[in-house]
Amino acid sequence: MAEGTGQTVARQAVSRVHENHVDVWATNLKTVLKQLAQVQIGYQARRRIEPDARGVCQVIQIKDLDDQGCLRTDGLYRITPESNYVRYQVSQGDVLFLSRGKRNFATPVNVSLGNTIAAGYFFILKLNSPTVLPDYLAWYINSAPAQQFIKNVARGTHMPVVPKSAFEDLEVDVPTLRTQQTIVALDKLSKKERSLLQKLEQRRSELVRASCLQAAKQKIAKG
Repeated sequence: MAEGTGQTVARQAVSRVHENHVDVWATNLKTVLKQLAQVQIGYQARRRIEPDARGVCQVIQIKDLDDQGCLRTDGLYRITPESNYVRYQVSQGDVLFLSRGKRNFATPVNVSLGNTIAAGYFFILKLNSPTVLPDYLAWYINSAPAQQFIKNVARGTHMPVVPKSAFEDLEVDVPTLRTQQTIVALDKLSKKERSLLQKLEQRRSELVRASCLQAAKQKIAKG
């Protein structure tokens, strides 16, 4: 039943995109990232971040992102930064971008975090335009055209780094808010489908292994 409902919602969402294709995409705004958001580099710790139960704030690290790049807040460390940390604070509605390493992606912050900062390998995107949704901006940064741009501007081989100045010049297609909402909804359905398929495949593998082990035991018993 849930699967059928999900497929129905997906078909309806796709239908809305097609219905609005002519009048919505024709009026797209193409701009650069720095016109949509202020990009702030995360907190640069001088030493390895260690948890401190008496810390004054929480810190988001790469360990706090799941396999799909979504933020998990249940394991955030508390720390006491060595300097003023106000500009590194992360709020609901921001977008985080992993600027270092071979996998550079964005994730929206959809929950209220309280007093929380981001580690130095993140860029904190604070939206300053009402024309773009945080979830859409994260989706666009993760899209193939944007990822190709990011790959081209990254510097370094072993640990590539995306320069802030180059990242700010990323061109972004900004459709209407209605279309952005539809795209975000479709993306969420796609991620849910992938997650369900992965769980199904894992379950199948477990059943096959269990059946093989059972068959082996029966053969030994008969022998």
